[in-house]
Amino acid sequence: MDEQKLAKAIADLISAASSSSPARKSGSKASPEKKKRGPNAYNKEFSKQMKKLKKKHPRTPVTKLMKKAHSATKKARKGKR
Repeated sequence: MDEQKLAKAIADLISAASSSSPARKSGSKASPEKKKRGPNAYNKEFSKQMKKLKKKHPRTPVTKLMKKAHSATKKARKGKR
């Protein structure tokens, strides 16, 4: 083999190695795309509470409103388990 062919073969090997996916354990299968989970009941109630509080107290920092919304959500969902 001349030097040009050798250099091209090495370059091809390097590009193939860098573009391939990382090595896996033998026997493992490619995992299917994960489904995105939708909002649960707590998230929906929390969203309602945050909107109420943000409308009522627009200049209050969000961190404080989050605490209040969490408490209100727990209170609203008390018997719905």
